[in-house]
Amino acid sequence: MAAEIFLINDQLVLRPVQSVTAAQVYPLMAACYPPVYAHLWEDGGQWYLDQVFSPAAVLRDLAEADTPYWFVEWQGQRVGILRLCLHLASPEFPDQNALKLHRIYLHPAAHGLGIGQALMDYTLAQARRLGKATIWLEAMDTQTAALGFYEKQGYTTYATFRLTFEQMHPHLRGMVRMQRQVEL
Repeated sequence: MAAEIFLINDQLVLRPVQSVTAAQVYPLMAACYPPVYAHLWEDGGQWYLDQVFSPAAVLRDLAEADTPYWFVEWQGQRVGILRLCLHLASPEFPDQNALKLHRIYLHPAAHGLGIGQALMDYTLAQARRLGKATIWLEAMDTQTAALGFYEKQGYTTYATFRLTFEQMHPHLRGMVRMQRQVEL
């Protein structure tokens, strides 16, 4: 599944991130991440970008089994990333047959175009295909637009926790875990 290109619609394509394209994730995320999340970090998010989206970090992600990682392309342009963990239960429900929506980032210029909705629909279709009972994700508790979007998709908060990243402003480290049931 991870090496397949998925045509979501005539304008939206998921193209797999592969070892030969891993280094291309960083510049894309350097354009996508800071406009939305820089305020969380003392360094504007540079540490996070380096930890999570460096070529070495992306190669480690690609080495994990059952975790497809895609470039999101809109009208032929890369506008974000999507990464799923196909067989990962949440810490609170370790026996649950679940899929984790691990990363979904879109450039702010791509917001409001229906891309996020299409990616959520695709994720739901994958969960159904795999017979999953739930989809879960983690989100910053201060990102009200994202939380509202997830709630419109049927996700509800079931747990909270705090990040321990010293580079992040302490009062902005709150996270939520959200899930939605998958109707088969």
